[in-house]
Amino acid sequence: MSIKSIQKLKQFGIYQDHTNAYAKDFGKYNLFYGWNGSGKSTLSGLFRCIENKSTSSKFPSSQFSVSIDNGTLITQANVGNADLNIYTFNHDFIDENISWDSVVKSILLVDKEKIEEREKLEKLKKEQEADTTAHSKEAEKIRKLEGAISKFGTDSARHMKSSLQSIDTTDRYYLNYDKRKFEKFITDNLEASKSDTPLLDDQKIVELTNAAKPDQKSPITFNKHSINQETFNKAKERLDDLLKTSVVSQTIQRLVDHSDIKSWIEIGLDLHKRHDTNQCEFCGNTITEERTKQLEAHFNDDYKAFQTRLQSADGWLSSQYIQPPMLPSVSDFYDEFKKRYSEACTTLEKAITDLNEEITVWHTVLKAKTANPLKTGLTIEVISESSVKAFNDAMTAIGAAIDKHNHKSGNFKEETDKAKRQLELHYSTTEVKSFGYHDKKKEVVDRIAANQTLKTKIDSRNTEIRTLEDSLSNEGLGADQFNESLHKFLGRSELTLRFNPVKKGYEILRNDSVPAEGNLSEGEKTAIAFVYFVTKLKENDNKMENTIVVVDDPVSSFDSNHLFHAYSFLRSNCDKAKQLFVFTHNFTYFKLIRDWFEGVNRNIRRKNPPKEPNAFFYTIEASTVVPRQSTFKDADSTLVRYNSEYHYIFSKLNFYKDNPSLSRDEAFLTANLARKLLESFFSFKFPKYRSDIAQLMSCGLNGCKITDEATKEKIYRFINKYSHSAVIEINEDSSENLLGESQNVIGDIFTWIQEVDDIHYNEMLEVVA
Repeated sequence: MSIKSIQKLKQFGIYQDHTNAYAKDFGKYNLFYGWNGSGKSTLSGLFRCIENKSTSSKFPSSQFSVSIDNGTLITQANVGNADLNIYTFNHDFIDENISWDSVVKSILLVDKEKIEEREKLEKLKKEQEADTTAHSKEAEKIRKLEGAISKFGTDSARHMKSSLQSIDTTDRYYLNYDKRKFEKFITDNLEASKSDTPLLDDQKIVELTNAAKPDQKSPITFNKHSINQETFNKAKERLDDLLKTSVVSQTIQRLVDHSDIKSWIEIGLDLHKRHDTNQCEFCGNTITEERTKQLEAHFNDDYKAFQTRLQSADGWLSSQYIQPPMLPSVSDFYDEFKKRYSEACTTLEKAITDLNEEITVWHTVLKAKTANPLKTGLTIEVISESSVKAFNDAMTAIGAAIDKHNHKSGNFKEETDKAKRQLELHYSTTEVKSFGYHDKKKEVVDRIAANQTLKTKIDSRNTEIRTLEDSLSNEGLGADQFNESLHKFLGRSELTLRFNPVKKGYEILRNDSVPAEGNLSEGEKTAIAFVYFVTKLKENDNKMENTIVVVDDPVSSFDSNHLFHAYSFLRSNCDKAKQLFVFTHNFTYFKLIRDWFEGVNRNIRRKNPPKEPNAFFYTIEASTVVPRQSTFKDADSTLVRYNSEYHYIFSKLNFYKDNPSLSRDEAFLTANLARKLLESFFSFKFPKYRSDIAQLMSCGLNGCKITDEATKEKIYRFINKYSHSAVIEINEDSSENLLGESQNVIGDIFTWIQEVDDIHYNEMLEVVA
């Protein structure tokens, strides 16, 4: 994979709001030119972030979006997953790898002769890469599963809080119900939540919901009684005896046949005796003595005694009717007991009705016997056991409801808490089963264990890899290759590296014996660092054609000889890189790399058929207003065409001279360009005074007629006031003065150059046209 473009770079140091609007997509070769302070090293830091798979510690709030040729984006959010083989040379690399007063870190080069061990190492590394990738992917999947379980806990706690709060808003446990309480409850009731036992039907949920309400009621007093079946059995025996009994009498058939006449005659006979008369009160005729004796024979003493027994039996039977007891009001009960209590009351009422109906049948038969004591064919059925049992069961149910009510009243908190716990178990078990909680928890445990086994395998293999690397590593080979490259680079052999096993790194020696211990020039330091970087690119058989190489200013302190060494060293070692990025502020070095890259483009264009160029050029430009901001864009064609920085500056300033209106940024830029142009021009014309701009300008005024002392002073003041950021004055009118002065001063500068060297001026115009 290669880097296609930097789509966005925000709050990354001087890059406050860079977009890719003015820059082509990157190619295989990419050259950036920018002056010191423009943001080259800052931009190289972005590549370093991708290499280290981390965000910038210097700019923690930064945002970036780097496009890859496979269509993906690397951002500050996912940079940890970046999978680019990229190496970056900049100050951060030097600081991390080289201690100028101590040692240079180890170089892991591989002995070419240990073929079998090298092959084994390569195989192990491939296996390690595959297993490491698999472990990371599995760890991410486990994290997602754990996240789903965690979210389930939060959601379930919210659902249960809503359900349970509707029961009792005064219970702080449920008022503050959360994920922690839910998960603890599941843990405490683990086995129960795995079964269907805690699940309740709708009716039971209603009952428990009522039972859990915080409204306490008073105890209920009630004396229940029951019916003994044996009592009715004995009563039947006595009634059966009465119904079968008859008395000896001279019966009058008509009275036997007509009980109403019998009753009337019996009453009348008693009335006549009590009033001592034999005259019929009904017809007025005399009742004969014979008739009286006949009637008295029918109603003799045995008859009367038996009739008394019948009347007594009637009175007793009348008292056996079941009277409905005084029952407590349904409203006195807790809601969860009301239904069963009401059902028991209804059952009792029916049982009483049924029993009384059976007693009424007995009573009717007894009354028939009483009306006609001589009748013996009357019979009764036993009071049914089912009716008695129904009565007693109903009484028991009523008593049980009252007992439950009274138990709850006496143990109110304990009973309401029990109801709440049952509901909590029901709701939690419902949530658990719906989500498959226990299966998912077990899956997490199993997958973590399996992934940990893989991690152990990775760690073990990593130890094996390090052992092989130590076996294959040849410190002498690393030092030899480094020293050979360094000596070619510097053109002398007085500096060398030597491996120190105690320090586990390379000591820098001068003349192969004396430790440098910080006694190094800046040029030597940069040479050592750059050669070390290129040598590190070859570690562990790293393939250059699979590597993205980023180089930031490897020539900051070199003389001209080192410039060419740096160019040659970079080209010979990194030409085959998968992608190459070079940053420089040195125009000579820029030209060397530019000509190399342009040669690549020419060769591509010459092919049949011609191909698109794959080397591109960019400039990094910073605004000069405060606060400064940088961006990079496609390089101006003049920068690619011309062979000196002087040509480029002349071209840019000439463009601004003919521009009718300059922006504030462009106005500040012209001051910098004007100073560099005049310094270069007059230093060539008057090399004796090249270190003093004021004397150079004074020499340049000799023989001039158009440009006078006042014009020279205006130009001098302009380039000194606005060309150095350290002395820029920001006030209400300074920038407006700059805008007003810039174009006039640029014109004066070009008039002055033409007056000093007309041939040079005109040929420069032709070159930059």
